Amino acid sequence: MKPKTFVTVVTVLVLLLTVTCPALKTAETLGWIEMPKMGNIIEPERTWNSAALDAAERFKAGAEDVYVNYSPGYAHIVTALQTAQAEINRPFNALLSAGLKEGSAEPAKPADTLSADSPSNMPAEADPAPAETEALPTETEPPGEEPAAESGPTVVSFAANFLKASGDGLNLYTIDAQMSDGTEIGLITSAFSTPERIYHQRMEKMASQVNAIAALDPNVTPWVYVCSRLQDAACFSDIIPGEPSTGPLVDEFFGLLDDGITYDRLKIDSLDDSIRKLFLTDHHWNAYGMYEAYCDIVTMMFGEDAELRPLGVRYDVEGADYYGTFARTSGYRAYRDSFFFYDYDLPKHTLVADKPCDFQERKETYLSGKFSKDISADHYVSFYPYAQYLRYPDNHTGRILLLLGDSYSRGISELLSSAFDEAYIFDYRRIREIGDYRVYVKKHGITDVLFMQYSLRGVFDNQNDNTLDTLLP
Repeated sequence: MKPKTFVTVVTVLVLLLTVTCPALKTAETLGWIEMPKMGNIIEPERTWNSAALDAAERFKAGAEDVYVNYSPGYAHIVTALQTAQAEINRPFNALLSAGLKEGSAEPAKPADTLSADSPSNMPAEADPAPAETEALPTETEPPGEEPAAESGPTVVSFAANFLKASGDGLNLYTIDAQMSDGTEIGLITSAFSTPERIYHQRMEKMASQVNAIAALDPNVTPWVYVCSRLQDAACFSDIIPGEPSTGPLVDEFFGLLDDGITYDRLKIDSLDDSIRKLFLTDHHWNAYGMYEAYCDIVTMMFGEDAELRPLGVRYDVEGADYYGTFARTSGYRAYRDSFFFYDYDLPKHTLVADKPCDFQERKETYLSGKFSKDISADHYVSFYPYAQYLRYPDNHTGRILLLLGDSYSRGISELLSSAFDEAYIFDYRRIREIGDYRVYVKKHGITDVLFMQYSLRGVFDNQNDNTLDTLLP
């Protein structure tokens, strides 16, 4: 090809991308299309104490997001290349993992679960359940009584292999588990590749910021709920030898909180817990994990006699194969989740979210199969809205919640807020919008502030994207 022709072709391609990428982003924002995603979330690299510089950082991250994630064919090309790379590397990784490969699960103990309707994630090769599988509604546990033990299959043995470094301070591992009912379940989990001294320093800083915010207004009761990951389990080193448990550091974080701050965490204390409460291919909690977190938080905030909503009816969605963040970022698609959700039959309420959203419409969309079936479809994001405000007009608790969270607030927000009169919810990306914390809580009559984030962010700030400091004077 002649130099002049080459330059012309390149120029035309650049011009097309310059126009096409923003057009695709705009079309998706308007709801006309849905672009395939790789779980490649591009955010500002840092926060400045300057509105102009912060705006420049957000503009830079937004431009990068548009011209990377919205380039035509980006997700499919990268997925194909990463899948090929993972398959080529798999035999070598198996050799490197020889010393940590086999394990036996400890005998199952009575589960810290809340109903016999608790799910077991489906093995990768199993067929999806019918579109409308209705479990019998589970009655609320009587106050003060122990929750019912789970009756689902448990892990009998497992094999772990190193998969790859994710590039965001984590190493990814695959785990193949043999279950007590003879089925096999595969999942992807993560361990820090960030040096311990760094995430230890960040853990101390996070505790200091929580204490400082809680001290800004003594009339607001502070609470902390940590969304745990498998590495926070004490047994993690038995599952992935050579990788330390971060559980002791979570305990240290709790120990650094001021006496007036009450705390709890999602109990991920075993491989069984991870399979039952988290997605197999993603770090987020699944629909059952959300429900258990709701029970934990409401009990923590209202006492042991708190009346908990029933788990409700479970729906397994036919054809809703979900490849979560770990699967998308690694390009490894040997494992998948089958998406399911619960209908809690919530009372009438007002929901303000990032986009117009009605649960019954979402339910009908999914049960009728009118959802994206693209290999990179993110059903967690598509089904659950980013709630910003909720009001339950028939509630008269006298309590108004301010939730400082992250993407874990998806799914749980409508359910959790049903315990309050009102709830104001801020994802960490929006926390800076609060402005002066003391003015905000007084203006909105806030009685309780809940810090609820993924341990990777809320305890360790592993991706250095903490925004709690924007609330401090």
